[in-house]
Amino acid sequence: MTDADGAPAVRSLEQPVLAALAGTDGRDWVAEVTASREATARVPQEETDEEPVEADPIQREIELVASWLTEGEETGKRRSGAEVARRLEVSPKTGQRRVLDAQKYLEEQRRQHGRTHLRSVGSS
Repeated sequence: MTDADGAPAVRSLEQPVLAALAGTDGRDWVAEVTASREATARVPQEETDEEPVEADPIQREIELVASWLTEGEETGKRRSGAEVARRLEVSPKTGQRRVLDAQKYLEEQRRQHGRTHLRSVGSS
């Protein structure tokens, strides 16, 4: 590369250098060199307006308790709030709330599953 006078172009070490294709998916990658001459290469993250969505820890607990309740239904063993509290290492009251929330979650899942099944049968 040369500048307008024909002299070799000088590039700042702080500027990223856009290189060729990164792989078979056709995404470009960026190579960066810092002033201390450390180089890194990475695929730039796609910019979106949305913030990353992380799983809600309480929702994860509810889903876990729901799986325990489902296992209990299959084996004929009922799960108590106290047992759930012990497994989750939370207070007994919180264990009771998680059981109630998990029951509501399972009801909604079954309701949604039933609607999906009815739609698929009705559209056949």
